[in-house]
Amino acid sequence: MEASSSSPSSSSSVTVATGDRFRLHDRLELLEFADKYVVKSFESPNRGFSISREDGDIQPLDGADVDPPVRPYRTSTIYGVAGTIRLVAGTYILVITSQKEVGEFLGFPVFRVMSMQFLPCNEALKFSTSEEKRDEAYFMNLLRIVESTPGLYYSYDTDITLNLQRRCKLTDGWMAKPIWKQADPRFVWNRNLLEDLIEAKLDEFVIPLLQGNILCYRTRMWRRGANLQGDTANSIETEQLLETEGFRSSFLQFRGSVPLLWEQIVDLSYKPRLRIIDNEQTPKVVERHFLDLSQRYGDVVAVDLTDKHGDEGLLSAAYANEMKTLPSVRYCSFDFHHFCSNSNFDKLQILYDQVSEDFEKQG
Repeated sequence: MEASSSSPSSSSSVTVATGDRFRLHDRLELLEFADKYVVKSFESPNRGFSISREDGDIQPLDGADVDPPVRPYRTSTIYGVAGTIRLVAGTYILVITSQKEVGEFLGFPVFRVMSMQFLPCNEALKFSTSEEKRDEAYFMNLLRIVESTPGLYYSYDTDITLNLQRRCKLTDGWMAKPIWKQADPRFVWNRNLLEDLIEAKLDEFVIPLLQGNILCYRTRMWRRGANLQGDTANSIETEQLLETEGFRSSFLQFRGSVPLLWEQIVDLSYKPRLRIIDNEQTPKVVERHFLDLSQRYGDVVAVDLTDKHGDEGLLSAAYANEMKTLPSVRYCSFDFHHFCSNSNFDKLQILYDQVSEDFEKQG
């Protein structure tokens, strides 16, 4: 691994490259001092940064940090910095304290986050009011939940948020970009947490985390329908990769909430009622949704699996009506609940027959 040199005051970021691809530092030393934390690479000890324990200010390493005159009161090994978050009276830095290699993606190791910890940079809390301290304690409890977030994956060598089909269309030199710049922001779990590290130009330490598993990229929310930009709730991109004798094949599916303006308030009932929102923008919302999908993936086949009775039936009918105005998108309706109830999954052959020609056209 080689790192290009740059002074701490330089406005350009330092890149860590192996050949023609970018690589993150994979094993870090965390030094804890009374006034700051210092994070630096084991392999390149002059590469790293410090975080003020008073206000969370991040600075690249200087000479005093590389060879500190005072010994830290605690030293430990971490495997990445997932980002920072600012609460009422302080900033907290989220570090990966343990990980496990779980497989490979395109020949590069992929790791699962096994444990994380928030480090407080909230010395200013002592000057806060009692109400601010109470609020800070409440939010700190929420951070404990974040520490145990399941299903987070990453790689030090490559971005794992882009599907193979998109990667094949990338221009030369793409892999030399910082990994966070390669990533699809829709599937970066810690996207907002990384802002301070990115602003400090610490590209070699910015780790995009994916929540899901190695083959399934997802963003899950307690939401329904689409927003005015056409983005749908509960969007999941699933890619199945087949590699054999140097040949790679990718089968890609994207699922999400029905791209209309509607809502379903989650409550304790088995099947909460849903409400379709009457809005003149609905046709544009549907158009924006499928325009985005077409630009990202090419030809699109929209498969509607909703129930054709009750509230879902009304939603399905509204969806089918809007799709009539989009002749460029193939719409296929299949009442999954009706055909496949009681585990009659052999009835999926009916759906396969409807879309088989589309599969052949798409290769």
